[in-house]
Amino acid sequence: MSTIKIFFSTTKNTLTSLPALAVFALIYALLLAAFFKFIWTREATVWQVFITYVLMVLIPALFFIYQAAIIGRIRDQRFRWGAILIDAVKFFIATIPILLVAWLLSYLLNKWQLRYPAAALPTLPVGTAPPTPRPMHWPTLIFATLRFVLMGVALPLTTIHLWIGLAGGEVRTLFAGGTFFKRIGNALARALAFESVLIYALGLVFFFVIPYAILFVPFTPKGNKTDFAFFILRLVLSFIFSLIGWVITISALTKNSLETSLEPSPDKSPAVAVEAAA
Repeated sequence: MSTIKIFFSTTKNTLTSLPALAVFALIYALLLAAFFKFIWTREATVWQVFITYVLMVLIPALFFIYQAAIIGRIRDQRFRWGAILIDAVKFFIATIPILLVAWLLSYLLNKWQLRYPAAALPTLPVGTAPPTPRPMHWPTLIFATLRFVLMGVALPLTTIHLWIGLAGGEVRTLFAGGTFFKRIGNALARALAFESVLIYALGLVFFFVIPYAILFVPFTPKGNKTDFAFFILRLVLSFIFSLIGWVITISALTKNSLETSLEPSPDKSPAVAVEAAA
């Protein structure tokens, strides 16, 4: 219940902090605009090639600034843009090994799945009855579940908790004394905790499930103008839900991580042990 309270209190604070939400919306809108501009730009002229390379740098920069701004806002209760830019650089460096691990896991799963191919359906002559439904291919279901758990839950949560652990401080302390690998271990442990998974599951409904349903649930209104207006409404609602859902999720995970890290550990001194035994 405490985790659910953190999630809903974060939701309330996010919706009532309109200036901060406006800043997040601006960064998110710039990120989406840069992404779609990168997709639509053709490499035909020197100027268009230059724009493409600029966007290749701008998109990850905006993405990590967006994450650093959310986490920094929760940690400091305000926007400290100098610290946010430093955190964005650290987030970028720390995410590289996570991406390499994700690529390696995806490669291994694909190679492993090739050993369990689905049985081919026999071809039926024309004019015969429709074929019977294809039986469940359990290896395909198992590998799809593994991909979702690893790529959709475990690795994203590990990355988020790694960002939270790295927020604050300087870049030069990133690898000092082997602390980076300790932070990866701590991030993995926090990512697999029940509280983190519950917050992520609740946020997933807002920043992915609802926007996906809004965009792809079939609905055909009558008239071109109505169709165009409904399409614009879909885009706006998807933008709002994905923005608010992601901000709430990262903020709630940051709050939960900070609260658990600030909890005092139980005193295990001999005097306390003797008193408890008595």
